[in-house]
Amino acid sequence: MIYHGEPLDLLATLDPIQTYPLLECTLSLTQPIDVARLKAAVATTQTVVPQVLGRYNLKRNRFEVDRDTLDQVISEYSESHDPGRAQFDVEVGPQLKIQVIHYDTYDQIRLVMSSLLTDGEGFKHYLYLLAAAYSGEDLTNFTNERGTRKILQHLRHPHRPLPTMNERTAEKVPAQRGDIHHHRGEAIISQVISRRMRQKAHFQGVTMNAVLLSAYALSLSAVTGERQLVIPVQVDLRLHGPVSAANVVQVANMTSEMPLKIEIGDGDTLQEVVQRTQATISDLRDRLAYLPPLVEVNRMSRALPPIIVRRLAGKFKPQAPISFANFGHIDHTRLDFAGIAVTQIYFAGAYRTMPHFQLTVSIYHDTWTLAFRMMGSEPDYQLGIKILKNVVAQLTQWSQHD
Repeated sequence: MIYHGEPLDLLATLDPIQTYPLLECTLSLTQPIDVARLKAAVATTQTVVPQVLGRYNLKRNRFEVDRDTLDQVISEYSESHDPGRAQFDVEVGPQLKIQVIHYDTYDQIRLVMSSLLTDGEGFKHYLYLLAAAYSGEDLTNFTNERGTRKILQHLRHPHRPLPTMNERTAEKVPAQRGDIHHHRGEAIISQVISRRMRQKAHFQGVTMNAVLLSAYALSLSAVTGERQLVIPVQVDLRLHGPVSAANVVQVANMTSEMPLKIEIGDGDTLQEVVQRTQATISDLRDRLAYLPPLVEVNRMSRALPPIIVRRLAGKFKPQAPISFANFGHIDHTRLDFAGIAVTQIYFAGAYRTMPHFQLTVSIYHDTWTLAFRMMGSEPDYQLGIKILKNVVAQLTQWSQHD
């Protein structure tokens, strides 16, 4: 079966720096999982999201589904033989890999999904769908909405001109010499600190996204020496479009970006940067600064083949060497695997080759996990950890300062 891709799927194919165009989720369970039942659950989700077992045709922007790929989705490992990362070719398929790592009394599951198929929020939609299928829920009436036409019609006034965005960025995390390897970095912010941060942000009328981006910018400025940074801010179109029905999931690319310029002055505190960052974000949202790349890609897709659209799309969506992704809150009420609870879960982005660097954040039970995935040397990895720890230290200090 052939399922045509959407115009926004092309945006995920523009970045040649990404070693793998993937999203990663790691979760720990209270008990071992039934692998045969998990495989059956993947098959059930395929009735709602058939593309998950398909291969991606880069030339034609479509998913070509062969049901025989189900046997390629799940792999099992012992704790001592955990491979640490999943390798697969999205052009061969499937678009999902699941690693089950067996410990003595529990299992850890690592899910890796193609970002050609979905974005971060869509990955969560699929995870909830998988948990429901594993628990035996009836998915017959569920549908997957991948199109953005209704959202764009809802957002764009026909007589309102699109904003012009000219922000460009040249800053990069300085690359270090050494042998190149795959690296994973994580840092935890406890429930107590995260609740203090949320309360303080609410009191000051700023979003946690503005706080996180400001702390990230200050850390990057200390490393790169740059005083002006442009970090793309992600905007989930699901939150700005018409409300979907309860039986509709959106395993799709529905995230746009707007370039956020953050200026760092001598002696600036996180508090001062947060206020400026929030004002800039509010202004960009008011001007619908996230619409231009979506409108242009949709317009071109109506007249041009995917290979030409992909070549031209870089003009409207330049690839930033430094980026940030907030996966947001993970709903624990939708993560019950037939009575097996999830004790810990976090999301991360693709492996990026230094000096390109991405910081991600996800929240579960009010515990925040900051993470990165990297292709780089050991000194590169240590630099990434330094950035991570610096961000955590700033956030902790900010939460405790009246």
